[in-house]
Amino acid sequence: MPIEDAHEVTPPTGDATGRGVVLTAAGPNMRGVLHDYSLPTFRRFADRWGYVVRAADLELDGVAADEAAQGAKWAKVSLLRRALGEFPLALWLDADVLVMRTDEDVADHLHPDHFQALALEHVPDEHRVNPNTGVWLLRSCRQAFDFLDAVEAAGQQPGPWADQGAVLAVLGWCRGDDAYHWARPGPGSPFLDGTSWLPPGWNQPHVEDRTTENCYNSSPESYANRPTIRRPHALHFMGMTAQARAHHMASYASAALATPADVTDPGPT
Repeated sequence: MPIEDAHEVTPPTGDATGRGVVLTAAGPNMRGVLHDYSLPTFRRFADRWGYVVRAADLELDGVAADEAAQGAKWAKVSLLRRALGEFPLALWLDADVLVMRTDEDVADHLHPDHFQALALEHVPDEHRVNPNTGVWLLRSCRQAFDFLDAVEAAGQQPGPWADQGAVLAVLGWCRGDDAYHWARPGPGSPFLDGTSWLPPGWNQPHVEDRTTENCYNSSPESYANRPTIRRPHALHFMGMTAQARAHHMASYASAALATPADVTDPGPT
């Protein structure tokens, strides 16, 4: 996937480079959503906790699980590698994520001896539990680079999860069937021992108002039964068309940005 050079969205101030970077990317289909809704919430979080924010422009992204969409997802692996060469921490946030709360630094959940932290996605209707790479925290260390090497060696995976499927493979996760139904913990790998688990509120799927027309990869019904956190830190509008994301993210982003940073419940009423 061709990538334009990542550009710095929020210039570092003070000791911002000492904490880390919030990293994201989008192509033509998601660029408007990213810049209008997601990035302002990323900047707000970054300003509070001393991160730099960087966004990369991708030449292409796609819709649903087409080839361009999978290539855009795969780009995060090389972007993270580049960021870890510059910063002690790299927090990847997908372009369809909103940071709803700033009262907690996600890095508080990264064990001092671990190299990464991910949240688990629970989908009862598909009988699966799996790490989700839409929110992905990495520490710059040898093990993180070894892990990214292994992900790249596994290669872009077929189906809907180009990068996430490779991450599961390297972690030794049981990936279930071709659609990842019945995905669950497997035999594991040494990399699993270096992985911390984020609280579910750090990657909460948006579950409301799902329809067959605006939803892909998983059925609207599969979202209805997912565990939910009332006051999530990060709300993820996964598996929706760009138009549906823009529609749903607008009110949530406005509510988050209208709430003082030290208030912990900025969700829309």
